[in-house]
Amino acid sequence: MQGPMRGAGVLLALCATSQTRHNLEKCVKRLRIRLHEDRRHVEWERLLRMRHYVTLDCLKHPEESNWMVFWRRNTEKNMLSKTSLSRGAFEQPLERFSQFYIIPVYNPAGGRPRRLQHHHQVLGLLLAFYVGSMKRSTLCSEFGVPPSTLSRVLNAAEEALASALVGFSPARIVWPSPARQRALAQLVESRQPMLRYTWGFSMG
Repeated sequence: MQGPMRGAGVLLALCATSQTRHNLEKCVKRLRIRLHEDRRHVEWERLLRMRHYVTLDCLKHPEESNWMVFWRRNTEKNMLSKTSLSRGAFEQPLERFSQFYIIPVYNPAGGRPRRLQHHHQVLGLLLAFYVGSMKRSTLCSEFGVPPSTLSRVLNAAEEALASALVGFSPARIVWPSPARQRALAQLVESRQPMLRYTWGFSMG
């Protein structure tokens, strides 16, 4: 009696072991598939970042960047193309912006100094980001900053600019008065005859 019972017990144990092994193999297979998908996702994100990533060793120092060349030469055309502001118009918000964006001269905790040491660099970077259609890698090359610094500076500069424009009278929407509109229309008509009793619409 003990022999058949023992044989049945061994058979049940073998069946349970086989079932457990089968379940483990299915679990391992699912884990391998999931791991493969995760690796593909990570690799895809890495390749996507590489398209716009610029390493520090291929960047100019910020003091030698293209922006500093524009700034030192003081060319209105270049300033307009980069920031959509003339040099004089750029310096108006720059003076107020410098009160809200702090560039520490000395860090008691040690470490490297800020890569952008001038407020005009920071404001110029932010306006170039707003106005132009340049990729982040192009902005890195133009201002001599790596991608991590670019993101950090843009975030801090946006907050500083938002605070600086509060109560800043030139930063407002102004419409010409009706008399001024008529005067401007007369100036245009003196050069190009205007169509009367005609309405026009523009979009963009």
